[in-house]
Amino acid sequence: MTLVLCALIAVNLMYKLPVSSSELLYVLDSYLTEFAARVMKAGPNFVILDRTAFYPKSGGQPSDTGKITYLGGEALVRKVMKRGRDVYHYLDGDIPVGTEVHGIIDWGQRHWNMRRHSGEHLLTGLFEKRGSGLKVYSDLERLDFKPSELEKETVQQVKAEFNAIVGEDLPIHIYYTSREHLDVKDDSRKLDFLEKIPLNVDLLRMVDIPGHARTFCFGTHVKNTGEIGCLSDLRLSNAKKGRKIVHFFL
Repeated sequence: MTLVLCALIAVNLMYKLPVSSSELLYVLDSYLTEFAARVMKAGPNFVILDRTAFYPKSGGQPSDTGKITYLGGEALVRKVMKRGRDVYHYLDGDIPVGTEVHGIIDWGQRHWNMRRHSGEHLLTGLFEKRGSGLKVYSDLERLDFKPSELEKETVQQVKAEFNAIVGEDLPIHIYYTSREHLDVKDDSRKLDFLEKIPLNVDLLRMVDIPGHARTFCFGTHVKNTGEIGCLSDLRLSNAKKGRKIVHFFL
């Protein structure tokens, strides 16, 4: 089964929502920056579109910003949030229901978030194979582990390996697999995440950096490790209740 076909099936099963909800274009193409859509629902300073490439804030990744243009005007997209099954685009103005629109993503911000998100996956994999402890939180700037015996020497080793992998320019694969083919029984973090996904969703979107990190993820990612860029700094700090926090900077 081809990647495109798997992607289309995944969208149908995972993201095909009621009439008031959006087709999520970023799931198929993280590099898509412009798209046509129609306003399905609107209110004071927000719209819900029938399809969108704007990524809503989720999983530690900030939302996209940009603008929506239409015949006779335009509105800035300040933030995007997913509420229930609807994707809300919060604007600096109003657009009527039924309006045909053109969405334009702020590519600079999107690409920065893609680089950091893929970098977070790679870092998590490198720390976990060194017995870092359970990752209990992450965003595009930090990783929290608990309990953890992480030391500064380990952090520096991870930094060196991360930058070497960036230099190798490895491909980052996105593919789809069924729930039954996932082996997560020994990974409590992934098992907990999997349990939050409705049982009627069988196909899961996987992000794989071969040999280093593989997990299910619905966010936007770059195509190869070279595109992530090298770490400029990686810092370790202590937190309450035995947590260790790793701050990373590209």
